[in-house]
Amino acid sequence: MPRKKEVSARYPRKERLLLDFARHGRLGVLFVETGRQLQLSEEVTVVVDFPTQKRNFRIQGRVVARRRASVEPPLAPGVQVEIPSDQNRTLQLILDHAEGKQVEFTDRTSRRMPCSYVVSYRRDQDFAQEFAEDIGEGGTFIRSKQLVPVDTEVECRLRPPGYLMGIKLRCRVAWLKETGEPKGMGVEFLFESERQRRKIQELVRKLAQDRGREIKRKMEKIRRKDRFR
Repeated sequence: MPRKKEVSARYPRKERLLLDFARHGRLGVLFVETGRQLQLSEEVTVVVDFPTQKRNFRIQGRVVARRRASVEPPLAPGVQVEIPSDQNRTLQLILDHAEGKQVEFTDRTSRRMPCSYVVSYRRDQDFAQEFAEDIGEGGTFIRSKQLVPVDTEVECRLRPPGYLMGIKLRCRVAWLKETGEPKGMGVEFLFESERQRRKIQELVRKLAQDRGREIKRKMEKIRRKDRFR
């Protein structure tokens, strides 16, 4: 199954999200500032990031409108993303957090970086191969319809870009996503050596650097286009 494109919605002031959000009946619509060339009706994953609180959420939706940048009035480019009803639980968590309400989180020890790669894992005699969609220094999210109970330990081999032999780790299933798409499970890495931990730290650091360079290139491209309008 092809992976949905990702767009980042960053809110240093969390209450700003409430200005970008609107209700259309049972559906929610979020304006996301982005220079990416997305098509109408295209399905996307929005990474809603609250950097001040070190919290981020991932929510699925589809593009229903696009806005070009303008000088007068000064407007940034972006898209409106319609959030379907099967994402209501995640959407409500996002809105509650933006409104300053008390929200219970499963704490992560590190930021997750988007990264699509193959994960194979073994539980007892059962073997499975799935795709992961992000990685942090403490864990990863595995897309799967065959969910394993929380607190189960599994042997995993991660095959992120640049690691032909993969990285072998023991992991613990920390939480499950049983509704909406994609279904899957969040797993926590159980490091058995400092060497294992350093490999993951180096991988996450490289992904963060690559993503930073990509964002910088895109912003420069947008600025160049604006200068010639």
